Amino acid sequence: MKKEDEIDLAGGTRRNFLRQMPAAGAALVLVDSAIAEAQAAKGSPAKFKILDGKTRIDIGGRGKEMIEAAYKLGHEYEGRHRGCCRCTVAALQRAIEFVPQDEDLFRTSCCLDGGATPTGIASCGGFTGSGIIIGYLCGTNPFGDTGLAHRLIHRVYEKYKKAYGSVLCKDARKKAKGDCPKVVGSAAMWTTEIILRQFTNYK
Repeated sequence: MKKEDEIDLAGGTRRNFLRQMPAAGAALVLVDSAIAEAQAAKGSPAKFKILDGKTRIDIGGRGKEMIEAAYKLGHEYEGRHRGCCRCTVAALQRAIEFVPQDEDLFRTSCCLDGGATPTGIASCGGFTGSGIIIGYLCGTNPFGDTGLAHRLIHRVYEKYKKAYGSVLCKDARKKAKGDCPKVVGSAAMWTTEIILRQFTNYK
């Protein structure tokens, strides 16, 4: 660590996922093999440390790169694989260096696209996927204070409201003229910027 309250991700202790992003159409790899091997050697998975309001992670000057990657990945995944919630989660897992590429986390998102209903009158899966990642990063263990997580997802809501009028699937689809890859890319991009501004040295 460079400082007591900073986490240095620029060193050689873990792979820079952004520099090894899969090309369009490549299989989505959700768990870094080096990390998986290290965890297996220890006999149990590493426990993710929940982020709080004082967390500041040193990402060097890579903030803009992560934000751009989030949009690109979200757009590509939704266009190729469909499933707005899971594609948003996958994009955030790949683009943000400190979000674990955990298959279990990805799997939680697989039935939540289109508001998880056939009606389109529930929350857009891109919005829901953003909430899954935010909750994972700074949610609480049993029944703690959820204030920070709520503040961050409300910032995503404001982005949706400005772009589409609401977070409803039908409204986002209508405003985006059915371009769900764009909706997913935007959700991933907005969420990445919000997360980086809260937890890193990105300005």
